[in-house]
Amino acid sequence: MRKMATMLRLGCFTLLLGLLIVPSCGDLSHMFTALAHMSGLVEVEGELLNELDTYIAAEEKRLAELKVFAHKVRKAQDIAKADPRSHVLHPTNAMGVIHRFHKGWSDRVPSLLYETNYDDLLATISLHKYRFPTDADFSGAVLALARLQDTYQISPYNLTQPELGGRQSVHLTAKDCFDIGRVSYLTEDWWYTKEWMLEVIRKVDQGDDQDVSLVEVYDHLSFAEYSLGNIRRAKQFTKDLLQNEPDHERAQNNLAHFEELLENDPNVLKIPEPLDRKRVLSEEMFKYEDYCREGKEVPKEKYHMMVCFFYTNNMHPHLVLKPAKIEVAYLKPRVYLLKGLVLDYEIRRLMELGEPKLNRATVFDANGKMVYSTIRTSKSAWLDESDDPSGVLTDINTRISAITGLDLTTAELLQVCNYGIGGHYDPHYDFSTREGDLFSGDGRRIATVLMYLTNVELGGATVFTVAGAHLTPSKGDAAFWWNIKRSGEGDLSTRHAACPVLVGSKWVCNKWIHERGQEFRRKCAPEEYK
Repeated sequence: MRKMATMLRLGCFTLLLGLLIVPSCGDLSHMFTALAHMSGLVEVEGELLNELDTYIAAEEKRLAELKVFAHKVRKAQDIAKADPRSHVLHPTNAMGVIHRFHKGWSDRVPSLLYETNYDDLLATISLHKYRFPTDADFSGAVLALARLQDTYQISPYNLTQPELGGRQSVHLTAKDCFDIGRVSYLTEDWWYTKEWMLEVIRKVDQGDDQDVSLVEVYDHLSFAEYSLGNIRRAKQFTKDLLQNEPDHERAQNNLAHFEELLENDPNVLKIPEPLDRKRVLSEEMFKYEDYCREGKEVPKEKYHMMVCFFYTNNMHPHLVLKPAKIEVAYLKPRVYLLKGLVLDYEIRRLMELGEPKLNRATVFDANGKMVYSTIRTSKSAWLDESDDPSGVLTDINTRISAITGLDLTTAELLQVCNYGIGGHYDPHYDFSTREGDLFSGDGRRIATVLMYLTNVELGGATVFTVAGAHLTPSKGDAAFWWNIKRSGEGDLSTRHAACPVLVGSKWVCNKWIHERGQEFRRKCAPEEYK
């Protein structure tokens, strides 16, 4: 469409200029001196007027498209203006912002602007262009939606409803849904190609047919169903395509092919239509998604062990007047919740220091190198006590040391993390499983303190995939667990994961404490005394 509109405008002016400057046969200078040379000007003017009308119509169409986009943005702004920062906490709102910038402000709007009154807008676009989402951002947002749909078993219809998790959502148009389905198509995700294209048809049936080609929709649906092995529905969608464009040659060939398949293999008709998305997942990933929806219940006979208590760590000076409030959240692995570990003003300081430093989070690859990976989608920042003259970071570290009784000399810096659309971290251990790390440097991560800096409306839980534990983020609280047993072995029951954030923004702060320096603080013991 963009290229066609550009060609239309350029084509009109090329023709206009051509008619004005290219002379016919003979010397047409001093035309006023010979009416004969003027005899064809009326016809030429008529052609010029037709071309001018065509140009004006194209310009009006261009302005009308800008008005439609402006109306769409205005509706989104009307919803977002009450609380712009939290507007993007709804996944489709966040995806919608990316989509409008990527497809609208960055691409379509500049291409539609022409001459009149566009300098200031283009200058503003250029000024902020470095912040605009890219193709990769849009594709990533669509993949995040698919992750949310998989994990929480949500349909496109539910995702496009006006409200999710108590947050109002900007209406996704049929064109928006088509663009999402198109990314799924390009990544060969046939199930969500089908699901999103069906949502396009549903919206078109409701009257939302703006800038959507049903021919393209049915074309994508037909191929998606064919790829899923559903020949009958592939045939039907091909017929629907041909009803809209009878001369579509490829569709005609496809229809003949589908009919031949059905005729030559009658058993195809007996194959039931797939009702669920088929994915090749490990048993652990199935459990991960299941526990993200709901964790395992603690057996009733264990309830008496799920206790809350005040803790002074043998009358530690920092805990005498204000003991730590601790709750046993799970038994194996033993996970403790340190209630109210981080105060509100400390949370604000952590986020204030961390936000300017956020970079795409990395993971260790098979060679021990830090790399970007789809198993972890978040941004993180490392904070040193020297970064904070106010002493907030020092206070947090001191408090952690007092409660855990551990030496933080060899601990890692505080790591602040923020998760985006569908932000998650697949199952992993915090301690290293590489043999070379057992006796090197500061040793492995003996313990983890995971501080929750925000509440999360929906999703975003921490789950332990071996045990089935499910921890819902609670602002100011922190989860604590031992990664290494007293015997020196890694505790395999601590394998855990961060569930995708469905609605809300998840901020956490990690403190990983290493083995070196803990020799007399957490003494070794046989396996049974881990």
